[in-house]
Amino acid sequence: MYEFMSFEDSLERKKIRGRVLNTLEFNKIRDSVTAKARTSYGRELCEDMAPCCDIDYVTRELSCARQAMDHILRFGMLPLSGMRDLRESLVYSKADGTLTCGQLLEVASFLRASEEIKKSISKARSAGSPLVDETEPDICAYVDGIETCSRLLEEIGSAILGQDEVSDKASKELSSIRRERKNVAGGIRTLLDRVIQNHADMLQESIVTLREGRYCIPVKADFNGRIEGIVHGASSSGQTLFIEPMSVVEANNKIAELNFAEQAEIQRILKCFTREVVEISPLLENNMEIASRLDYMFAKGEYGVENNSFCPSLNLEGRIDLKGARHPLIPRESVVPVDINIGDKYDSLVVTGPNTGGKTVSLKTCGLLVLMTMAGLPIPAESGSEVCVFDRVLADIGDEQSIEESLSTFSAHMSNIVFILKNIRGRSLVLLDELGSGTDPAEGAALAISIIEELRKKNCSVMATTHYRELKGYAETTEGVMNASCEFDTETLAPTYKLITGRPGSSNAFVISSKLGLARHILDNARSRMSSDELQYEALLAKAEEEARRVTVLAEENDRLNIELKAEKARLEEENAKLKQSKTKILNEMRAEQKRILQEREEEISEELRELRRRSKDMDRAEREKELDKIRRKLRAGVEDLSEEDDEATDSVALSGEPVKVVVKGECYYVPSLGQTGVAESDLSKSGTVNIICGNMKIAVKKSQLMMPTKAQRDEFFRTKNGRAASKAGNRQLKSKSEEMGKVRFNAASSTRAELMLIGLTTAEAESKLYKYLEDCVLAGIKEARIVHGKGTGALRACVQDILIKDDRVESYRAGAQGEGDAGVTIVKFR
Repeated sequence: MYEFMSFEDSLERKKIRGRVLNTLEFNKIRDSVTAKARTSYGRELCEDMAPCCDIDYVTRELSCARQAMDHILRFGMLPLSGMRDLRESLVYSKADGTLTCGQLLEVASFLRASEEIKKSISKARSAGSPLVDETEPDICAYVDGIETCSRLLEEIGSAILGQDEVSDKASKELSSIRRERKNVAGGIRTLLDRVIQNHADMLQESIVTLREGRYCIPVKADFNGRIEGIVHGASSSGQTLFIEPMSVVEANNKIAELNFAEQAEIQRILKCFTREVVEISPLLENNMEIASRLDYMFAKGEYGVENNSFCPSLNLEGRIDLKGARHPLIPRESVVPVDINIGDKYDSLVVTGPNTGGKTVSLKTCGLLVLMTMAGLPIPAESGSEVCVFDRVLADIGDEQSIEESLSTFSAHMSNIVFILKNIRGRSLVLLDELGSGTDPAEGAALAISIIEELRKKNCSVMATTHYRELKGYAETTEGVMNASCEFDTETLAPTYKLITGRPGSSNAFVISSKLGLARHILDNARSRMSSDELQYEALLAKAEEEARRVTVLAEENDRLNIELKAEKARLEEENAKLKQSKTKILNEMRAEQKRILQEREEEISEELRELRRRSKDMDRAEREKELDKIRRKLRAGVEDLSEEDDEATDSVALSGEPVKVVVKGECYYVPSLGQTGVAESDLSKSGTVNIICGNMKIAVKKSQLMMPTKAQRDEFFRTKNGRAASKAGNRQLKSKSEEMGKVRFNAASSTRAELMLIGLTTAEAESKLYKYLEDCVLAGIKEARIVHGKGTGALRACVQDILIKDDRVESYRAGAQGEGDAGVTIVKFR
């Protein structure tokens, strides 16, 4: 017979429940996510979260989680905390109940939070590129589905003042009743004040008190009957009677009537509000459903951001490719990332190595991250990771021996494996810890190989840990099965927790025992009981591990040196480019000066020629020729002077670190033979030497022994006491510049943040803003800054990186990692 099944029921059947969630500690992850939910119905969804075998469902959930992470990184959390749980209130109001002031205030809080959520998304939409509707379509669709009711929100806000307080503005009738009661109460006080004045000696105190809602005065018990009225009680000692004088009985009755009228009017007001709440109950229920979904998404997103997580790509072919995977329950500062690959070239991975070496942690990391992915949670792994959506995830991890059930370690393991073999469905992931342990090694190894073979026949992806040498050999010789090992440092007796694929691991039992102090003769006796092949095998494994570690260290050192070499090469190229620019600038300035001088000479000669023309009428031919010859000589001399000046100027140009071309008195020079910087006491002498003052010394050196000081050498010279004395005037100028620079640094440090937002700017605007920001960062002493340019078309990112690569103040830059903004952010480090 055909059985109708709803979509929810069908999806529920595809979810993974049972002890595997406890074994792999998925429940702890679920509890962490639940703690981040802001609403009660969001927490309910988190508490029901479970891995699912439906790839379409998993794809949607991961997409929502990724959108939530992006929104949190760009705009922060959605304001969900005001979304109160109104389910009980709605059920009660629909059953013709009347909501209290407190319940109506919760409705108002819910409506206000609904408006705040919509405003939050509207603000995000106006932020510019990248567009929120493109990057976060599901979030925007959910928020667009939220409805508001501003009218009811305003009415409740003005009418309800507190948990049990209704405003006078709630209705004209309520305001009239309270005003009349106030007037009546004032009349009662006036009457009672007269009674108190006339009978002051009969009263315990000259006060008015309330008893049973009626105004009374405290009369001494000895004067009972002396004041006509109604007794409403006595003090605990019996010395005081609380009497309502007859003169105020009628007024007190009026107060009681008004109190009843007030409560009736309040109930009428609350009833009216309740009817309005019932009318908009579909709106409230719709908003609660949307809020629960948003809360669930953002709880997962916040968990992902906190753990620097990433949403992997999915497949149905059994491939697991985890890059830099971290166990989420181990503190981030102590966990060692591992790379796990199964299902591409091989479907089974056999992990070996010493105890406490990290085999079980790697096994649990693989299983837990698969379950998290199938539950739609981002996982703590690097970009490019890939996970299969399995039909089953089954695990036998840990020692589950039971005295009550008469199960040994081996029996417990076998019971779990029997259960696993019976429950394999479709594409399954099977995780086996210490497969075949707890029994005779030969039988255990044979059984372990047979179990792996059976699982492979059932199309399972298998990851198993073991100490058996037979399984290492099986993995080496069997196609589709791969060895892996957890590295162990035999010098420190500490595991490195690195998972190395393609190489079996050694148990290192003899080495560890020797380091721990086991007697040498015991170890020698143990070795003698092993065959030469076994000893040779272990020695080869140990040697291979040592060689692999050495290769890894050398590779890391080589990478580091390459990075440093590239950085140094780039620095030298930039410095050379700056030197060329400086030299070109100096030459251009000299040419401009030459042009100016030529123009002056030309004007001077032109003026003399004009003067000669004026006087030529009064001069004979010989005199005119004499004057012209004089002008020609002056012109020739001027050209020769300019040529000499050009040569001298060219020769005198010496850049930092180059030999000195012209010695100038009072200038600063570096003496390489002494390793000192000093000041020239005089110009170059006829003998080709010059006196240089270095600190307390004065030494005569040749011009060829001098170099132009670099900036660092010059700064070091001016920082010394003698250097300051030798260049007093220059130092005063440096000091004033230093003070000015200090002020600039202070202003920059007080106003510059370690983050620059460029999203929404044009390339030209971003370029101008970035140049100024880099200058401010250097002045403020900021070592690392975050430049937010977004993803978009990549134009802003390209502009930013083009500027950074040319700026010598920038030591390095990189794209943001997961949790820092990914490719939408560039992290800059300054020198």
